[in-house]
Amino acid sequence: MHHSHSPAPAPVANCLACQIVNGSRTVPGGIIAENAWWLADHCIGKHGAGAIVIKTRAHRENFWELSPNEAASLGPFLQQMTQAMQMALGAERIYINSWVDQPPYHIHFVLQPRFAGKTELGLQGLELQIFRSLQNPPDAQTVIDIADKIRAAYEAIAHQGSITTH
Repeated sequence: MHHSHSPAPAPVANCLACQIVNGSRTVPGGIIAENAWWLADHCIGKHGAGAIVIKTRAHRENFWELSPNEAASLGPFLQQMTQAMQMALGAERIYINSWVDQPPYHIHFVLQPRFAGKTELGLQGLELQIFRSLQNPPDAQTVIDIADKIRAAYEAIAHQGSITTH
């Protein structure tokens, strides 16, 4: 198996994810959480209020191109972010999706809360994705408030040093 240990690829000029990573573009709510390899912020698309995007700092087009450190740190980062989202938003489930279909390709995951009961008509799975795609994106203040709540929960979890299990 071939593993490339070359330096991280240069940012791609027209890549939204690279622009967010290098600070030339900001999103409402700012950076929610980050480590040496991954960064999380609120999605700016039509994925619903509370949808968080986790992206690599380095421009990576494919999952199999992740460095060993990027790959090893992804699981713990997803674990902490999904727990922070559940704590902050009271979500019943957190969906993790990756649709990287628009060039320039930059690996990212969209973490979406799904709420209990009749919130969003009680829809789940694919039906919920379609429903959200037909709605307007959340307004900036809603995104900022959600980002602040998730950031506070993430910082509390990260401060504990480990995830507690029930």
